[in-house]
Amino acid sequence: MIGPDDEINATTPTPPQQHQRLRRLGPAAIGIGLIIVVGLVIGAASALGFATGWSKAAGGEVIVVRNGGFLDDNSFRLVIQPNSELTYTGLWSIDHPYPASQRYFKVSAAQNADSNEVINVPTKDGVLVGVEGTFYFQLSTEPAILEDFDNKFGTRTFPGGDKSLHAWDGDEGWNAFLAATLGNLVQNVLRQEIGNVTCADLVASCTLAQNSTDVVVPTDGKGNQTIAQVQQAVNSGFAADVQNILGVPVLTNIQFALSKISLPDNVQQAINDAQGAFAGVTKAQAGLQQAAIDAQTNAKKQEGYNACPVCGQMDLLDHLPQGITTYAPGGAFAIGATQPSTTPQG
Repeated sequence: MIGPDDEINATTPTPPQQHQRLRRLGPAAIGIGLIIVVGLVIGAASALGFATGWSKAAGGEVIVVRNGGFLDDNSFRLVIQPNSELTYTGLWSIDHPYPASQRYFKVSAAQNADSNEVINVPTKDGVLVGVEGTFYFQLSTEPAILEDFDNKFGTRTFPGGDKSLHAWDGDEGWNAFLAATLGNLVQNVLRQEIGNVTCADLVASCTLAQNSTDVVVPTDGKGNQTIAQVQQAVNSGFAADVQNILGVPVLTNIQFALSKISLPDNVQQAINDAQGAFAGVTKAQAGLQQAAIDAQTNAKKQEGYNACPVCGQMDLLDHLPQGITTYAPGGAFAIGATQPSTTPQG
């Protein structure tokens, strides 16, 4: 007979049978687990990518968006204009924010300047002058222009101190881009336009230092007109150079403000010496003019005294110093000043 224990033993797998079943289920279970884990990771990544795939541009900036997903290329996607609303940019896209407000490039020896040096260029008559000024401009927000600009310059880095920066890495990155690209353009356009005018056109006192026997002709304010013309020419030339050299008209509303023209030390010293000499001549001429005026005055007075001798004597009395007791111009003529009495009163 088969007892209860024998029935249980007949239906319950022995330990070796359990191990065999686990071996058969193991690979399948592991595969299902991996699929679940991968699905969770992909789902979490997609959710994170969707959550972070939104951007908006603040005031004063424009954003160029490039594809950046796992299966996407890195090509241009879209442009988000300044002060925009929240915009969907796609999974894992990359934002390149650029400044859209007015910016500047300062040419000066000041520590906070972009060039950190005065640009020395020769004038038409060969005087090496130092030029300081500021270029003001804005970045174009046209999508086609920004796409071209970002393809050429947004995908590379520029030296910024001890590191390399993209043009869209904040103010530091933008300044690194300007220093690397605009520095030579600025020097080139200033050399061209300053070379079309003479030193005296820019600084009127340059005339004093020139080796010339010609009479100095006043400029009558033409120096300011010349500077305005130079500034306008620099504006046009710089805009053309930006388009030709960079290959894209990305900078707009360009305005150059010339702030200072400095002269070489030897030229400035020659001007100072000439001004000092002119000051001495002017002083001597003033003395001569005063002497001539005094002589004319005395001659007129003498004519009056000749017509009225008594008038001359009266003027003379008026000009006598105090303390004179007697004035005797002739033996028969004397005038005594009244003196206080020293005789005791009885």
